[in-house]
Amino acid sequence: MMKLRFTSLWRKLRLPYKLGLVYTPLILLPALAGIYYVTDSYTVASKTSTAKYATDLLSLMGQKIDDRMRSYQLLSKQIMTDGDLIRAIQSDPVSSYERFRLEGIINEKLNVLWLGADQNEYIRSIIVETPSSLFTYGKSDYGHYGVDDSGYRSQVREMKGAARWFEPEIYDDGYNAVHAFRLGRTIRDAKLNELGTLTIVIQVEAFADIFSQTHFQEDAALKLLSEYGTVLVDNGVEIGPGEKQLLSFSEDKLQNGWKLSAQLPLQNLYEPIYNNVRLAVYFVFVCIALGLIVTHLLALDLVIPIRRLMMNMKLGIKGVRPGQLKHFKGAVEVVEMNDTFISVMYEIEHLIEEVAKQEKKKKDAEIRVLQNQLSPHFLYNTLNSIRWMAMIQKQDNIKEMVDSLNQLLTYALRRSGDPVTLADEIAILHNYAAIQKVRYQHFGFATTIPSSLENVLVLKFMLQPLIENALIHGLSPSDHPGEIRIEAWEEDGKLMIAVNDNGIGMTPDRLKEVTGGLVNPEQHFGLHSVHERIQLHYGRHYGLTIESEADIGTRITVMVPLTRAEESGGKTYHA
Repeated sequence: MMKLRFTSLWRKLRLPYKLGLVYTPLILLPALAGIYYVTDSYTVASKTSTAKYATDLLSLMGQKIDDRMRSYQLLSKQIMTDGDLIRAIQSDPVSSYERFRLEGIINEKLNVLWLGADQNEYIRSIIVETPSSLFTYGKSDYGHYGVDDSGYRSQVREMKGAARWFEPEIYDDGYNAVHAFRLGRTIRDAKLNELGTLTIVIQVEAFADIFSQTHFQEDAALKLLSEYGTVLVDNGVEIGPGEKQLLSFSEDKLQNGWKLSAQLPLQNLYEPIYNNVRLAVYFVFVCIALGLIVTHLLALDLVIPIRRLMMNMKLGIKGVRPGQLKHFKGAVEVVEMNDTFISVMYEIEHLIEEVAKQEKKKKDAEIRVLQNQLSPHFLYNTLNSIRWMAMIQKQDNIKEMVDSLNQLLTYALRRSGDPVTLADEIAILHNYAAIQKVRYQHFGFATTIPSSLENVLVLKFMLQPLIENALIHGLSPSDHPGEIRIEAWEEDGKLMIAVNDNGIGMTPDRLKEVTGGLVNPEQHFGLHSVHERIQLHYGRHYGLTIESEADIGTRITVMVPLTRAEESGGKTYHA
């Protein structure tokens, strides 16, 4: 019972409250455990362990500084031993163009060497000075950084090719100032002849940034001292003269006799221990607040987007167009669901438009068929046939002709757009053939329809244009008695109807032209009309196919779905 009550209560809670109940303990419990661990660690900590840690850290920092100095010295050695650079420096440009070319070679080589390590980003400039030229690579040279000073040159020469570090100076061009070291070396050729002086200008940040990468306290004073005790680089922290309890450390194993020192107040070292208990309470409250904020943010990321998604769905159901539905931000999954829904609505709108267009085309096709059947031309030809029968044959067949015409008109006007059975369509074709035999006297008309297919539904007047086409274009030009034969069969669940004639047929070129007319309403309108009506009603997979051979005849095959009406007996008609 308790489990059922809890489950019921849980399901009734809103999502933001559920998130709060879940995430607050997940944040609060680790926070309390962390506070306890930190408090215990600070209590057990001692001055000895702190001093050992500071010494090790200072030694590591000294190692980093020493490695960085070696990397710059190695870079200078690579430059002064590069064969291409030496040859370029030895060249004496005779023109501005030659000097420009040499500068390009030197800059290209220096650029390749400069890209070798990350710490090279602190290099402000690389200067190569020869008795005849001065090549500078890098940013503004601030008066060549004093490399043309005779005292500087003599100190570099005293090193006899070894690297010489100079204390940092401030170089100012009137607009900007840079605080930088200079690393100087004498450049010599393979025969140890002096070619000039190489100077690498390195910003003090190359070593100051190492201070900021350590885990010393913020109030610890870090200094890099020269062999004479001069401050080269510091971290900007000054220990006041009134500070009594201090911890001091130094690292003397640096190049050039440089030293690294650190001073930190002892009082500040122990201050976290005294304040830890007080801060613990505040820290707990901060963790709780953080948990609530995170929970609230998660709720905003889920709840509000879900509500907006539901609103879009309701509007879509009411018929609002997809373009008026809103996109929003939130959880990726919810946003993707909303975008998918809008895409589906666009697809539905497109399908509705397509259905409307198809229905309009169907109606237009039905109207064209009705107009075609009731056109003045059709009535004129029919009445003209009756006239010829009365004048030429002088027989009492006028009543039969009028009856056939009446049946045709009645069939055309009855349920103009509804499908009819194949038996009805064949029956009306016999009436049509009886009328046309007056004008085209020498042709026979026969149909072979299985009884199982007589109740299959077809479009009204679907076959009449094909009979008319066979008479006019197939049998009329022929000089021998003709025959039109209609046969039907079932194939793979489809109704197949073939209209065959033994007329003049068509050449391959003419057949290609007529087949193309099925999709071109400007040519062979009758065939195009039947083909279009079939595809509008049943789809693009159905329609007409035409086969013909010259002097043999033509066969037009109609393919439509097999849809049955009420069962009826089968018949075979002859005319």
